[in-house]
Amino acid sequence: MKEFEFIRLLEKDFNQDNLIGDDAALIYNNILISKDILVENIHFLKSTPLEYVIHKLFTSNISDIASMGGTSKYVFLGIAADNEKILEELTPFIKRECEKYNVILAGGDTTSSKNGLFLSLTVVGEKGKNVIKRNGAKEGDIIFLSRNVGKCRISLEKELGIHNFKVDKYYHYNKNAEYKLGSLLSSCDAVTAMTDVSDGVSVDLLNIAESSHKKAVIEYDKLNIDYLKEYNVDYLDYFLSSGEEFALLFTVEKNQAAYLKKSIYDNLKISIYEIGRIEYGEGLYLEKDRQMQRISSSGYQHFK
Repeated sequence: MKEFEFIRLLEKDFNQDNLIGDDAALIYNNILISKDILVENIHFLKSTPLEYVIHKLFTSNISDIASMGGTSKYVFLGIAADNEKILEELTPFIKRECEKYNVILAGGDTTSSKNGLFLSLTVVGEKGKNVIKRNGAKEGDIIFLSRNVGKCRISLEKELGIHNFKVDKYYHYNKNAEYKLGSLLSSCDAVTAMTDVSDGVSVDLLNIAESSHKKAVIEYDKLNIDYLKEYNVDYLDYFLSSGEEFALLFTVEKNQAAYLKKSIYDNLKISIYEIGRIEYGEGLYLEKDRQMQRISSSGYQHFK
């Protein structure tokens, strides 16, 4: 069973209160909770420096809270390690991430492992003015991406020895959660749907389209992907499929898009860019040379 099939099964059988299906769960209409797990030889290699692993663990969870417009407050850390010395080595990196993201380590658990290092983090946050889910995109909305994507897949393939690209093989561990942007977007009523790019633009945008019962169109002429050409890859494929980028992907009412774009730059010096639009219909499409082509959700899925 694939990862998303399992999630849909859980949604069907256990989701009476509509808590499953977004990047975080909204509890008591005020508290946001997210959880993620990193496993050695699945999400990182034994040779990967621990500081990068801990940063990715914090970033992936705090990004989930940010993608719903919330502010992370507390974290609970679970560690299973095959070497007790690792616990001491991890401590300064955990402290650094708590300070970076302004969160408090409130508890957790540790145990031994016979199969490498396992890390689990639960983040508890507060909602912002608006809780932004995936299911609110409307016909006519503009689709925005908060920053360039694609290079994380290139970096990962360098670390795995698949290609010898001229790139830092640990680049993909060093992306930051856009928690300040998430909070700002929460204050804007014109933002209709949002998620973060964890599985790839195609997968995550399709999630918005399906949840909103709408059609999402990526406009090729608006894509900012020239920076990928130097790596001699299918840069459109890498743009669509590169996972764990943790950029924010969101939809905005058309008549407020220009104002919001300017406001974000004025307040955060972040230049978001438009990549497409929402239409009546269903599915995910690429518009190029005045032709429309349906594209599949070609991103990373566990158990694929």
